[in-house]
Amino acid sequence: MSTRALRRIPLLTAVSTALLVLVLPAPARAGGGISSLGLNPDTVRGGASSTGTVTLSFADGLPTTVLLFSSDPSVASVPSTLVMPGGATSGSFPITTNASAPATNVAITAALDGFGRTQTLSVNAATPAGASLSSVSVTPTSVTGGSGSTGTVRFTAVTDGAGVQLASSNPAVARVPADMVVNGGASSGTFAVATSAVSTTTNVTITASWFAVTRTTTITVTPGAPAANDRVTIKKATWRAGLLTIEATSTNPNAILSVYGTGGFMFTLTNNGGGRYSDKRGFIFNPLQITVRSNFGGSASASL
Repeated sequence: MSTRALRRIPLLTAVSTALLVLVLPAPARAGGGISSLGLNPDTVRGGASSTGTVTLSFADGLPTTVLLFSSDPSVASVPSTLVMPGGATSGSFPITTNASAPATNVAITAALDGFGRTQTLSVNAATPAGASLSSVSVTPTSVTGGSGSTGTVRFTAVTDGAGVQLASSNPAVARVPADMVVNGGASSGTFAVATSAVSTTTNVTITASWFAVTRTTTITVTPGAPAANDRVTIKKATWRAGLLTIEATSTNPNAILSVYGTGGFMFTLTNNGGGRYSDKRGFIFNPLQITVRSNFGGSASASL
């Protein structure tokens, strides 16, 4: 090999090394990717806290700073940054919510190197101070399939009006309305429970929920013929100058008596105890005829 050729070898080696440095990408940084952002829990009541967790695609030997954002800091606030030590692949940060905030969905975002992950935090209204849901019960607690029962929710004191959500663990056997209202000035309210025929004895859990408070009870549905309908009697039904007055009775003192007109459901009569029911409603057009129906199957009609 010639001397000139030998001299070219170091030069070619140096050029090749330089090109290799230019072609190969720089070492990737863990900060280049957030693989996930999690919120635990992702649904809270106002005033409660949650925890966000950022997971990186891979670790970096140097500390990594993640930027944090809330779409509505007045409802849910987060720190401005999360600093993760070198070698860490995940880190957590607190999320604080406002106790007086209305029900709101807030977007929580973690960003790094221009890339972000977002999750939604559902902030529900805080549980109000004062009267609280204390219990839910059914009467009777055991019925044959196809028979009715009456549920009752109770509060620790009179309310200003409260909406309660209801649920059944087995709607095919025992059904309840999705929700009910306890009237202002009252500490309890009732709802109808309808059942279906069963071949074996079945226990069904009835749940009442009010804000963060949940109460349960159990109704037992057994095989057999449905109970006989109660007997409903309308004692008085008058309409005068927009005032509708109704008095009725039921042979079942736990019945819920509902009034229906030509346009459908109108209102529920007040249970005065002992199977006696009544109500007066003003500013009502004359329905001409009303029907009073019981959740235990009985009914009666009257012309006005």
